[in-house]
Amino acid sequence: MRPVAFALRTGVTVSSLTLCAALLAPYSSVGPAATATEGGPSGCRRTLVVVAHPDDDLFFVNPDVMSTIRAGCFVSAVYLTAGDGDEEVPAEARNYILNRENGVRTAYAEMAGAHSAWKQEDVRADGRSIRSFRLANQGRGRDVRLTFLGLHDGRPQGSEPDSILHLFDGRRKAITALQGGGSYTEEQLLSVLVSLIRQSRAENVLTLDPDVASFAKGTDGRVDHSDHGITARYAREAAYRTGTPVVPYLGYTVARLPRNLTPAETVEKERFTRWYMAQSQCPRERVCPAMKIYEARLSKTYRRWVERRYQRIHRSPRPGEIMGDVGRTTRYSGSSPEQCLAAPNGSRATGEARIASCDGSAGQKWDAGPDGSLRSRLDPAYCLTMAGSLLRLQACRLFEPKQTWRRVPWISATWKRAAWKLAGAGNLCLYQNDRSLPPRNQDVDRSPRLELVSCDGPARPGLYWRWAPEPLPPRRAQGVPWSRPA
Repeated sequence: MRPVAFALRTGVTVSSLTLCAALLAPYSSVGPAATATEGGPSGCRRTLVVVAHPDDDLFFVNPDVMSTIRAGCFVSAVYLTAGDGDEEVPAEARNYILNRENGVRTAYAEMAGAHSAWKQEDVRADGRSIRSFRLANQGRGRDVRLTFLGLHDGRPQGSEPDSILHLFDGRRKAITALQGGGSYTEEQLLSVLVSLIRQSRAENVLTLDPDVASFAKGTDGRVDHSDHGITARYAREAAYRTGTPVVPYLGYTVARLPRNLTPAETVEKERFTRWYMAQSQCPRERVCPAMKIYEARLSKTYRRWVERRYQRIHRSPRPGEIMGDVGRTTRYSGSSPEQCLAAPNGSRATGEARIASCDGSAGQKWDAGPDGSLRSRLDPAYCLTMAGSLLRLQACRLFEPKQTWRRVPWISATWKRAAWKLAGAGNLCLYQNDRSLPPRNQDVDRSPRLELVSCDGPARPGLYWRWAPEPLPPRRAQGVPWSRPA
């Protein structure tokens, strides 16, 4: 989250917005703890929360964190950045960091119904020692851990030289940590996250929205903080590598959506947030001891965050659609991010195959031939074809190797889902490359690029697709009978 000081100092005013039901289709207000804890603690799902800043979880994932803790489930929160924000004076930045850490410890202890007493138990991950604290008072069966990686706060636009945005977009091959020393390449950061997921034996990974990618200053729901979106992308990829279900939540963009928490949920969420704020609002010149709960009036921005909690939910593919696991990167929360394999109008002339926003058109519907071909419903005589490093629509030829595709199923003991790699000749798979981000603070949506990459290596979101077979039409193409996907 943008550091607390920003919203309080700027006093951003958010205009009211009436949203139709269609706008809410990509979102859910049902938290994972509501169904994961059926039957009591024995049915708990061990949960790892991976967010950028100390308080993102309180503002945007709660009350789901609280519900999971109170059900007796193990909860571990991992904060990628130190949350130093815009503080330029080293001593004041250090104090601000420590006060925010004290604040989240107090808030989590309150959620657990325990005294805020924590034992430092640093964890080893990918050969590194990382600061970590465990709630000492577990008398009520609460098992809570907070872990701090201490990377630089990237600032809303990712302008900090060692921001994780610069790591993601390739401007930096490695970034230096603000706390704890050392540096991280992208692969090292992912390896640490994978290690933390495995050590915690997490059965759920909660993070923020990976489909938001136009970053700028502002808390009015139109843009988000760069650290939010990039942390979510890394958390999602680490979850895929471990086969762990990942549940994303909207960040700043909840401000434009209708209030959806009940009055009772809002009161509880606000109380824990106020315990955090009591510490984080301490003057930068010092580190505050235990404070009384923050009693000042919340800003309008904070009030909106406290009253809302939305998961980012991709809809299921409709009949005939081949939908990617990676959504369109979009500035606004109301834009549905689902992306489908597309053979758009004019494909016979251009030979084009690409990824586009799912629209239900014939150019986004496919059928599998018995010879392994993928035939466009727009024109069943044309098949998806490997043409070097490109994907083309070319006239179908029976059992043509470059038009033969096989489905490689998703495999995980803990995350059951109907998703596949689409593998072709040479063990190359269809890949959704979403590294190209929209211009900063621009009303621009960006679809992933369709590429061919090796099917080998760890599981990645861009390699997986969901497919909903469509009822077969009463027709044949070039004498080849229609066939549903195997």
